[in-house]
Amino acid sequence: MNGGVRAVQRHVRVVRTTNAEQLTDADLIGRMKRDEECLRVLVARHHVSLRRLAMSMLRSEPDADEAVQDTFISAHRNASSFRHESSVRTWLHSICYRACLGRLRRKRLTLVEVDTATMIADAESDPAVMVAIDQAVAALPDDLRVAFTLVDICGFTREDAAALAGVPGNTMRARSARARVLLADALTAEELAP
Repeated sequence: MNGGVRAVQRHVRVVRTTNAEQLTDADLIGRMKRDEECLRVLVARHHVSLRRLAMSMLRSEPDADEAVQDTFISAHRNASSFRHESSVRTWLHSICYRACLGRLRRKRLTLVEVDTATMIADAESDPAVMVAIDQAVAALPDDLRVAFTLVDICGFTREDAAALAGVPGNTMRARSARARVLLADALTAEELAP
């Protein structure tokens, strides 16, 4: 009888539940090697945003899914290298960004247009407006399209977007501003067209 109680106590210690959903992202990173639940919570928190970035760059659901999966695998493997110099969100997005670039380089693809209709999920616009926005974004040069995606669609600050893209902060600010001007001009010109 006494042996059964000890066995149960041993299992209870091993199966201790973690309240991972209450932890900060940084705490999840620190614990995910030892606690699978922490990894699950981290994935749940950041999957949608990472997939949005991957889809905007790769324009292929299978490729985007693989890039996001590669992102979480890399984050899991390199959790100890997270230095808390940026947010976990920024760190994960930089991993995803590099995974997408690597995928594009390997396939010798060029950056493709942002599918604005799927990227702006909350927009309740006329479908014709969404098509016009999509076409205007598609016409942007690659560097401006990436800046627009990171800052205006994914919601990163210009400084964080610059770190993700590996360019100086002033460069990202200029690209973001230029992308907005070109989009405004393109959309205004289309409205004025008969």
